[in-house]
Amino acid sequence: MTFEWVKRFWNFVDERDIDKHVVSLIILTGTWKVTSWAMAFAETVHNQPGLEVAAIIAAVAAPYMAMQAAALAFYFKARTDP
Repeated sequence: MTFEWVKRFWNFVDERDIDKHVVSLIILTGTWKVTSWAMAFAETVHNQPGLEVAAIIAAVAAPYMAMQAAALAFYFKARTDP
């Protein structure tokens, strides 16, 4: 079959959990970017009350944190299942 190399490649990736590690690294990179943005935003906004700044940061970061929690829970569950 012409796609035998795809099957071998996917078996290589799957046996070593490379896909789960890559997803984890992507999430870690996103966490760094969201945190970096939040710190820069908080530093540059001087004329707004602190509660409004916190609300804006929470509105941006909360959906990412939910996705992060779900993806990492999946990652660690997949690592412990036989």
